[in-house]
Amino acid sequence: MGAYNKRGFTIIEVLLFLAISGLLAMTLLTGWTAMINTQRYKDSIKTTQTFLQQQYNLVYNVQNGRSLTTKCTVGADGPEVIAVEEDDIGVVPAGQSNCIVMGRYVHINGSSIKVYPILGEDSSAETNDSDKQVILDRKPIRVQQDVGMIENELTIPWQAVTVKEHTDDTLNVAIVIVRSPQSGAVHTYSQVITGGVLPGVDGVMANSTVDVNLCMNPETALAGGRMGVVIKAGASAQSFVQTIADGEGTC
Repeated sequence: MGAYNKRGFTIIEVLLFLAISGLLAMTLLTGWTAMINTQRYKDSIKTTQTFLQQQYNLVYNVQNGRSLTTKCTVGADGPEVIAVEEDDIGVVPAGQSNCIVMGRYVHINGSSIKVYPILGEDSSAETNDSDKQVILDRKPIRVQQDVGMIENELTIPWQAVTVKEHTDDTLNVAIVIVRSPQSGAVHTYSQVITGGVLPGVDGVMANSTVDVNLCMNPETALAGGRMGVVIKAGASAQSFVQTIADGEGTC
């Protein structure tokens, strides 16, 4: 019988194969992870946009879910909401007091969005004043108590955090979405919060109307640049809540 040589793989060849295979696997895994993170990031932005758009719908479609255990009265300083006992004969049923629901106060701080009702004093007096003055004349206040609102809280998903433009500094901002009881028009005002105390409705309304840029820090690796949500200056409807696209240079 003739002799023949049987040759296998050398150690160096095996190591090269494993190294190349590992590098390819790592590249694929990194790309796959970045793709998943990017989709989650976009989902965070869309969720935030939808939530804020819903606030405008709920301002137009006034919701007053105050129960019989919550009483609203108007004093010298404006409306006041207090909790009462169910058998309190002084309770005025929801919709029959001299308090009116005027809008929503949105507080955005990092990944947390909380919404409070804005109540004002009912008045049938017609004036020639601007919408802003008509609203202020009703002594609008932000109400801490639960008055039966829906869509009043959101934690932005997938660890996305709202930050200031071109920084990683957490954005802390108050947004007032309020409807004029005389014209029916909705107006938006905002104020960046520098301390720990939320400003009053009138304090936020003292500022000029500007774009509110909610840039989103993804807190993870992804493909592409930063994006976000913008509430356009003078926003009066949900169509003014738009997305900030990658590449616009805003964030």
